[in-house]
Amino acid sequence: MNHLRKLFFIAFALTLVGAFAAVQAPSAQAQAAAPFRIYLAFEDGPTQWYTPGILDILAQYNAKATFFINGYQIEGREEILQRTIREGHALANHLWEEPGFYTGSPDERIIAAYLRTETAMREALGDALPIYDAQPKLFRHPGGSAAPLPYIEGVNVITYNPNVDSDDCGWFLDSSGFYDDDVLANLMGDPVSGGGDRWNVYEYGDGAVVAFHDINRVPGRVLPVFMEAMTAAGATFHALPRPGDAMNTMPVVLGTPPQEGPGVPGYTMPVELRDTAFVRAAPYEGSELLAIGLPAGTHLTATGRNERWYRVSVDGQTGWIWRGNVRPRGAVPNLPYAQP
Repeated sequence: MNHLRKLFFIAFALTLVGAFAAVQAPSAQAQAAAPFRIYLAFEDGPTQWYTPGILDILAQYNAKATFFINGYQIEGREEILQRTIREGHALANHLWEEPGFYTGSPDERIIAAYLRTETAMREALGDALPIYDAQPKLFRHPGGSAAPLPYIEGVNVITYNPNVDSDDCGWFLDSSGFYDDDVLANLMGDPVSGGGDRWNVYEYGDGAVVAFHDINRVPGRVLPVFMEAMTAAGATFHALPRPGDAMNTMPVVLGTPPQEGPGVPGYTMPVELRDTAFVRAAPYEGSELLAIGLPAGTHLTATGRNERWYRVSVDGQTGWIWRGNVRPRGAVPNLPYAQP
C-alpha cells in the first residue's frame, strides 16, 4: 500500500511541476521588479542522518537556507556544522533542546540555554568561526514565541517565527506513515495542518520564512518537488535575515495573515482552477457572465486581484473569478490590486 501511495505521489508531483510550463509566464520586466524570495529554515539539528542530504539538495538548486541549531546535537557533528556555514548557509540558535524550553519558560532559563548553545556552536566551528561572526545573530524559540529573546547584555539578535509551517514532522496531521502529499499541501496548496490559521507560500509571497526540520526523512523527499515548483514560479532561496529585518526585534509574528498590499504594476500570475468556475464581467455575483463552466484544472493568467476576486484573461477578454475557485501559482502579494 505504501508503495502504491509513493507511486501516486510521484506522479502527482510531476504533474504539479509540469503544470507550470503550460501556463503563460509573467513578463521578464515585471518579474524582475517583483522578487519572490523564500527563506527555508531547518531546525532541531544537526543530524548525521538527514542534514548532509538536505545540504546536498540545497547545493543542487544553488539555494541558501538557515539552520536553527539545538546545542545538544552538536557534539560529534562539528564537521556538519562547519560544512553548513562554509556552503553559505546561516547558523542560528534554537536553544539547547526543545523539551522544557517552550515559550513561557522563565527568562533566566532561556538565557542560560541560549548562551550554552552559542558556546557549543563557537567551539565546534573551528577555522569557520570568522564566517559565523560575520553573520547577524539569529534565534528561534522552540515552538515559536510571542516575544523576542530576553535581553542579554552585549547580545544583539533577531528572533524569528515562521510564516509557513510545513509540519514535516506530522504533529498536526491525522495521517500516519507516508504523508508527503499533506506536507506539500501545507506548503503550496490548501494547508491541512492546524485548521484555518495557516497559509501557503504563494499566499505569503516574497519574504516567506518556511519551517522545516532536519531530524527526519520527509524534507529530503519533499524538498526537490517544492523547490522545483517554486523555481518555476520565479522564486529564489536565501538565508536569513531578510532585507529590513532589524536587530533585537521579532519581525515575524505567529499567526499574522499575509498582507494584501498594492502589488507590483505589470506583474501577472499563473493560476489553476480548483473547481468548475464562471468568469464575470465585474467582481460581484450577478454581473454579466463572460465564460461559463470552465473546468477544474484550467490554467489562466491572473492580472489583478481584490479581497475576493482574481482578474483574469479568457479568450481575449478580461473578467473576474471568485478567489475560492482559484489556486495561485505565483507570489500573490505581487499581483496588483485592481479596481473593477
